[in-house]
Amino acid sequence: MGKDSPSGKSNPSRPQPSRSRAPGVVSSPASLSKNSPLKPTSPKNNPAPVLPQSPTRLPRVLPAHLIPCLRLQKRAILSAIHDSSIVFNDSVAEEPHTNVLAFEQLRNLLTGTVDRGEGNSCLLLGPRGSGKTQLVEQAIAAIPHRPIILRLSGYAQHNDRLALREIARQLHHQTGKSFLIEDANSEKLDEDDNPFLDTGSSISLPPPSHLPALISLIPTLLRPTIVILDAFDLFASHARQSLLYCLLDTVQSCRVGQSTNGLSVIGVTSRIDAINLLEKRVKSRFSGRMLRVAPPTSLSSWNVIMKRILTTPVDPPYEEWSSLWTTAVDKFQNERVVSDTFQHTFSLTRDVRMLKQILIHVVVGLTASSPFPLPSQLISALAAQRCRIHFPNLHTLSYPSTCLLIAAIHADTAGHDTVNFEMLHDSFRDQFRASASAPVQVEGGSIGMGFEQLLATRMLVPAASSFSNVAPEFIRYRCLVCRQDVKKAVDTIGQTNLKKWLSKAQ
Repeated sequence: MGKDSPSGKSNPSRPQPSRSRAPGVVSSPASLSKNSPLKPTSPKNNPAPVLPQSPTRLPRVLPAHLIPCLRLQKRAILSAIHDSSIVFNDSVAEEPHTNVLAFEQLRNLLTGTVDRGEGNSCLLLGPRGSGKTQLVEQAIAAIPHRPIILRLSGYAQHNDRLALREIARQLHHQTGKSFLIEDANSEKLDEDDNPFLDTGSSISLPPPSHLPALISLIPTLLRPTIVILDAFDLFASHARQSLLYCLLDTVQSCRVGQSTNGLSVIGVTSRIDAINLLEKRVKSRFSGRMLRVAPPTSLSSWNVIMKRILTTPVDPPYEEWSSLWTTAVDKFQNERVVSDTFQHTFSLTRDVRMLKQILIHVVVGLTASSPFPLPSQLISALAAQRCRIHFPNLHTLSYPSTCLLIAAIHADTAGHDTVNFEMLHDSFRDQFRASASAPVQVEGGSIGMGFEQLLATRMLVPAASSFSNVAPEFIRYRCLVCRQDVKKAVDTIGQTNLKKWLSKAQ
């Protein structure tokens, strides 16, 4: 009997080869419908197609063909850190950010000066690192026409003669005309005014009396002019505030339709009371516009800025690398250590420049063997930005010295910011009697030797001048070691009795 059943039908328990195609030709998966009874017998005869999938696991070592993409990504991020502006739309906030409103007002003010020839003045107020300079630069970049930009700083031009020379130099550089008025009776720059200038040359400075004449020429130039006064409060310390008076008086005299170009004066300062530093005649010529700038107000704003900087696209784009890098950034941002670290840093400072410095340290440390940001790199970056520890070797102190530091922490918690030897000794003696686990012998040393060690290392410094009639054990001292450093030292030492004693200082 053959392989077929007596009824002439094939045995359904055994698959039959297809006779409708040539031998050795395997049908594609697309040609097999869902209802088709034909299925591949083994992966060898009909391998499944390899479809591109989104990366879920990041490679520990970057493949050779992606190393150039890492270099491009680092370059793009560093460029974004340098050029990125603090002006942003905070998508997590219900209302527009303060800087967005200030940017719109400043841009409208500069547009009126450039397009309609208006004379405008304003003050840009905000704490350090809130984005005042970036806001001014972005507002200038948003103007369709290119004006003349004069940048002065109260730190460099600390008198009117230096300001006059700097204005003339920048006007000559941007217009090609010489505005430095030469006068045979003009005084040469003294070495005390600016030691970086070559006083042996024949270039002389005009006296401050030429300042009004130079400022009055600005509206007659071929293009509108914008004057930026950084550290505006320092210009108010100039004699008679001549520079501010001449600038603001010229701004006030600018009128639309007088065939002259506009002039804007923008003062940038971190002093909220800068307007009160102006003299009455100067304040009367100031428009009174004050635009306020503020740093990010929430931690979510920092996360938005960090995500925007780290996900800067590379040029030219590469799909495989972009997918890997986006996954790595999301994973880095969702780490608990990263969120806790940024929350602690944000509670100390809201300066976005600190965030940028941290990201620079993280990005520069990326290599082919470690191509994606890690929480350990973030912790290392924060450690590099913080102040140096004054006493890094606290854990190497003797046992008596450590006990005296803990006693000083207890005294500070109780409200005694200054202590003497008797107070520390009594605190240690009480703890020694109350603790059953306290050692009987203090490593062969005494409390007096431990106190002398703290004085020698300047951890305890005198709180006042010593008097001859005061016994040494009653001289007041101030402890320079903070509680957090003592806690780290005690944790490093690892003695349970010290940990328990320190934990009682609440």
